[in-house]
Amino acid sequence: MIELDTKTIRLLNLFENITNVRVIDCFENGDTVYYIVEEGKAGLAIGKGGSSIKYIEKLVGRHVKVYEYSSDIPEFIKNIVPVAQDVKIFEEDGKNIAEIKINKKDKGIVMGRNGEKFKILKEILKRIHDINDVRLK
Repeated sequence: MIELDTKTIRLLNLFENITNVRVIDCFENGDTVYYIVEEGKAGLAIGKGGSSIKYIEKLVGRHVKVYEYSSDIPEFIKNIVPVAQDVKIFEEDGKNIAEIKINKKDKGIVMGRNGEKFKILKEILKRIHDINDVRLK
C-alpha cells in the first residue's frame, strides 16, 4: 500500500486537475516530481508539445516526469526504460526480481548520474509492482 503525505497529495491533485488524467502514484526525489498515470493516458497528461508538463513545472517550481502504468510488469518497465530490449521477471529467495536487458551503450542512459535514474527505477518498481531488485544485463 502506497502512503502519501499531504504535500504529495496536493501535487497529485494539482496534476489531476490540470491534465484530467488519473494519477496512480506520485513521489518526489530531489528537484523532480514523478507521476505514474493510468494506462494509455501519458500523452494526454503531457499535453501538446509538453504544454501541461511545462505548466505544472512552472507552478511547482520543479521538474516533472510522467510514466505510464501497465499491469504487465515488462511493459511497465519498457514505459520507464524505452531502451530495454528484453525484460524478465522471476522470483529468487522469495523476492521478486526484474532483469532488464539493454545495449552496453545505453547503460549510462539507464543509470543516470551517480546511478540516480536507476535508484528511481527501483523505487518506482518497488512501489507499483513490489519488485525487490532490478538487475541490468
